[in-house]
Order: sequence, then structure tokens, then C-alpha cells
Amino acid sequence: MFNKILLIAALVSSTTAFANNVKTNAVITEKDKVVTLNIAENNWASVATHSVNGLTKIREYYDMGKAGVQHIDYVANCSSKKLSMAAFKVLPSVMTKNDSNTNVNVSDLSFYKPVIQHDTNILEKACSPSRSIQSAQANN
Repeated sequence: MFNKILLIAALVSSTTAFANNVKTNAVITEKDKVVTLNIAENNWASVATHSVNGLTKIREYYDMGKAGVQHIDYVANCSSKKLSMAAFKVLPSVMTKNDSNTNVNVSDLSFYKPVIQHDTNILEKACSPSRSIQSAQANN
């Protein structure tokens, strides 16, 4: 009997830990529904359609030509108007398979009030009311 209780407790705790990890993941994964936004020429982003705990995940790409593609993951806190960079890498080309680290936890991030125009644009695009409409359309 004790072994059964121990087994059930282990299963419940591992399931809870797994579910919690998904909710606190700071980068967009293949399971997230996204909306694609054009930020500027050679610059586009994918924004997760569901906010988790008031936070929105953003993945931005910037095509640098022969030098490759910048791949940057952000997390936006739309209520406090703050942003955090969760990951950064340079991919050799647009066609490179993205094997980004999905183990970045939201609790490990530092949020800041954007001061440069690029970061302000990302926050505004991710938190705009029109993005909410696009998210609803993408989820339905």
C-alpha cells in the first residue's frame, strides 16, 4: 500500500513540475500558436498568441544578408511596459533549423523599461490592441 501511495505522489509531483515548466518557459516553442509581424525591412517577428501570467513571448529575426540572421527571443510584460531578452543567437541563414534552448525560465529574466526605439517598437507591436485581435483570429 505504501508503495502505491509513493508511486502516485511521485507521478503527481513530476506532472506538476512538467506543467509548471511549460508555463514558465520564456521562449516560443513549436507548441505555441503565433502571429507573424513585420517590424521593418529585413526584420520580422513571431508573437505568441496567448499571454501567460501577463507575459507575452516574442521571437524576432533580422536578416543580415551574408552574415546570417539574428534570432532574438524576448518576453514582454504588457502591464508594466517592460521587456526582457531571453535568448540571442546568429543563424547562418534563414533556412537554418532553429534548435533554440527552450529551458530559459521566466524567473531568471531581468525586465527593463525600453529606451531605444527598436525595443520600444517590439513592445508596442507585442502589446498593441490590434495584436490581440490577430491573436483571437489565429486561435479560432
